[in-house]
Amino acid sequence: MLVKFSVCNFLSFKENTSINLSATSLTEYRNDNIFQSPINDLSLLKSLVVYGANSSGKSNLFRALSFMRWLILSSSKESTSGDEISVERFKLSTETIDKPSFFELEFIVDNKKYRYGFEVDREKIHSEYLYYQIKTKEYPLFDRKLQEIQLGKKFDIETLKLVPITRENALFLSVCAQFNDTLSTMLIKEMRDINIISGINDHNSSEYTIKMLNDSKFNVMVNNLLRSAKLGFNEVKVKKVSTQDLIGKSDLPKELLKIILKKNPENDIVSTKHYVYDENNEINSEEFFDLNSEESLGTKKFFALSGPIIEALTKGTLLIIDEFDSRLHPELCKAIIKLFNSLENNPYNAQLIIVSHNSTFINSTNKLFRRDQVIIADKDEYGMTRLESLFEKKIRKDASFEKDYLSGKYDGVSIDLKVSNQLDLNLE
Repeated sequence: MLVKFSVCNFLSFKENTSINLSATSLTEYRNDNIFQSPINDLSLLKSLVVYGANSSGKSNLFRALSFMRWLILSSSKESTSGDEISVERFKLSTETIDKPSFFELEFIVDNKKYRYGFEVDREKIHSEYLYYQIKTKEYPLFDRKLQEIQLGKKFDIETLKLVPITRENALFLSVCAQFNDTLSTMLIKEMRDINIISGINDHNSSEYTIKMLNDSKFNVMVNNLLRSAKLGFNEVKVKKVSTQDLIGKSDLPKELLKIILKKNPENDIVSTKHYVYDENNEINSEEFFDLNSEESLGTKKFFALSGPIIEALTKGTLLIIDEFDSRLHPELCKAIIKLFNSLENNPYNAQLIIVSHNSTFINSTNKLFRRDQVIIADKDEYGMTRLESLFEKKIRKDASFEKDYLSGKYDGVSIDLKVSNQLDLNLE
């Protein structure tokens, strides 16, 4: 369960900036949109939507979380001493030139709340720490300053052996997990379960949906979800076809075909089942369409999202979707949001964070989001992104959220377009 994510001096985030999934005292939609965490007096939001103008830094938020996740999962395994770390500091200020980037997560695992963070530049880890919370007090598990690492009382004493072998460009948490430290392994699994996907590039998520269709346990769930979307077909099937068979129908050069055959001996072909009707509009037979060549872009995107959606809802994990509403009908987008903001369909308290330009989601008639679930990203004239919820902006409950957002009242709209509301080619 994600409680809070913070980032500083990374891409367009010059100052410490956070998204917080702790529910505020707002009274609206408490039964559906929030849930009680295992921590006393801590309720969490099931979903967040991030709005903002183009180039306001919305996607940078998820690039920051993706970088943190990647470094946690890979720094001890996929790099060697002296390898450069691919972190991108804020480049538009002299104040940040020599400062490391900062990342921090607050999350709940095994009914305990943890706070983990680090500072890093392209050469090394400057600091790293892990705390756990009991009631309102935090206790250190470890604290690192460069290569000096102090272990708390609760950390396995055997972990002391790992301190000298932790490279300056590797995270201590990652090293501990690589050597099967129980706590570190559990925490890193939580990081691995965070699924961050693009709403434009569907390839990886499509492959995951196909994998779920090949599992009898999830096949019914995927088909039920796709069927409920009313996309015009009644079932999805996956058939394995050898690359050798496909090559026989290809005009590609032989050498390239050999490479393809070596890497992909088998291919999954996805087809959608449609009914063929007679003159009386009664079912006569069935026809199967190829998903990739005969279905719409919107259908292919929803297919790609189906696997990650079901995984999150059945495991109670975090799903993040950038460009969420690209190629999807607004009503279908609303239905996905409602799946997560639901007692019946989200029994394990999965969380959903989306980036969107569709302002209808915050139209008061839709009743999808509370004010603390709507985040506005705004970039100032100096290139710095700030994030603020409607609750933090002290927006009234009875405000016209959609209308006010589009008018620029909440920021998150291009400064020039707010004034002119038109583009200018300046062809003279």
